[in-house]
Amino acid sequence: MTEPTVGDAVRQARTRLSAAGIEGPDAELLAAWAAGTGLGEIRVDMAMGRSFPADALARFAHGVARREAREPLQRITGLAPFRHVDLRVGPGVFTPRPETELLVDVVLEHVRGTVSPLVLDVGTGTGAVAIALAREAGARVVAVEQSPAAYVWARRNIAELAPGTVLLHADARDVAALAAVGVQPGSLDALVSNPPYVPAASVPADHEVRAFDPHGALYSGADGLDLIRDLAPLAADLVAPGGLVAVEHAEHQSAAVRGMLEDAGFTDARTRVDLTGRDRVTSAVR
Repeated sequence: MTEPTVGDAVRQARTRLSAAGIEGPDAELLAAWAAGTGLGEIRVDMAMGRSFPADALARFAHGVARREAREPLQRITGLAPFRHVDLRVGPGVFTPRPETELLVDVVLEHVRGTVSPLVLDVGTGTGAVAIALAREAGARVVAVEQSPAAYVWARRNIAELAPGTVLLHADARDVAALAAVGVQPGSLDALVSNPPYVPAASVPADHEVRAFDPHGALYSGADGLDLIRDLAPLAADLVAPGGLVAVEHAEHQSAAVRGMLEDAGFTDARTRVDLTGRDRVTSAVR
């Protein structure tokens, strides 16, 4: 029996996903993943009326069913794009979001012109921010991750994409562990973090976040600011004069975060908005 064409399979999948409330190129991206090719090649296959091989079709059908059940696309394919790289993701690690690229931009602006700046990335997760800063700024990065599950993913991504980065499996508030890898008081050009910042009672409405992102990467106390509250004095101790602290946070938390950084002795605290116009990243200078 003739296998269905790639175009037919993708169009049917697109209809199913749309009925589940999922719009966009997910059907094409899943087809590319199933076939082991790129999005451009799949679109050529669709235009040429080519058939979907049986093994790829079976993989595609399974992937579409998972996506229809609102499993994140990145968890199905095992890859999450972030800036110029694809990061490996899976159970136990927070999937990096496009808005976190702003956090990288803020640090890049500050360290531009600095030779081999020393940066501490707290709660590195997949290693996304650490890898971007190592590759784009030539930074010496120390990435810290406390979660055993997330540490596994960070170790894999860093080994593949930024092997010079130091990865520490520890609590970033363990100053002895930081000192052991060269992070001393006043030594950092920047401390950066995309910490958990969801208030404990604010369960995300989005099923893809609620069901698949690890809770340790989401929640941080009653107001969502417990870890940032601890990071402010830690940064004040570790960041050199003229150095930067930058943290990601929720839209409604910007004023509180600026206040914490100012109380810790930082100056020029300011908040940047993401591409949707929401307050997203606050930074300040030591």
